[in-house]
Amino acid sequence: MQKNSALTWLVPLIALIAIITAGVGLFSQGGDGAYTFTTLHSQNVEIYGKGLYQNDSRLVGSGFRGVDAVTLFISIPLLVVSFLFYRRGNQNAHLLMIAALFYFLYNAGSMSFAASFNTMFPFYIAQFSASLFATILALTSFDRQTLANRVQPGFPHRGMAVFLFIAGAGTLMLWWSELIGPLMSGQAPALLGPYTTLYTHGFDSAVITPAAILTGLFLLRREPLGYLLAAPIMVFCTLVGIVVIAQTISQTLEGIIFPIGVYIGMIGSWIVMGAFAIGLTVAYFRNLSKTM
Repeated sequence: MQKNSALTWLVPLIALIAIITAGVGLFSQGGDGAYTFTTLHSQNVEIYGKGLYQNDSRLVGSGFRGVDAVTLFISIPLLVVSFLFYRRGNQNAHLLMIAALFYFLYNAGSMSFAASFNTMFPFYIAQFSASLFATILALTSFDRQTLANRVQPGFPHRGMAVFLFIAGAGTLMLWWSELIGPLMSGQAPALLGPYTTLYTHGFDSAVITPAAILTGLFLLRREPLGYLLAAPIMVFCTLVGIVVIAQTISQTLEGIIFPIGVYIGMIGSWIVMGAFAIGLTVAYFRNLSKTM
């Protein structure tokens, strides 16, 4: 297995930055508490008013703390352990490391472009840059043909492709169900809050949805690139499901209660997606022969 020397310092750097940003985000105190803010769109929004995220909305700020908990206690350990086994030449660990890098790239992008400006901004940019180039290097240094040769007859090509199609299209429909009405009426989306745009809606629509659908098509065609991308995307979907659970718990502890329809339709769909992703990830690795 080809290993890239730049990853030997990029991955530890990402883990170190993530420990700092997530630790500060999760445990920082201070601030005057929640208060009401009138936005440029004349919406009254409740601002979090506490800790690192004191200038974010109460919904988003408390949600960020849920993300930080997952980063500290699940995603960083996944990155570190997979990196250590990757250094030993384990191809499966290489796949898991790519999955972890996907998560940190996505998370760093969100914090760089979606969170209100705070003292961690230079760290967000550093993590975004390091994660971007580490992901590129980890993908391009992977031997796709060797991976394709390890695929066994029972590999769930169709089931995994269907899941990716549904996950990609479902994400697109879910986010755009919140956008079409405001776009048609010329009003600001209800979840816009104090922000100028909806970064997650845009990024997921432009990147995550096409990536999932294209990977599904590659799998149906038995293309090596499909095998390379499928595992990281599955693990990423699993992490997203865990993040949604953590965000919901954090928001509930903050006193934010959603309508039952949101728990079933919005939150529930992400959790169900994560649960299916776990099963398919297990099936993926079970249907690979031992590392060559």
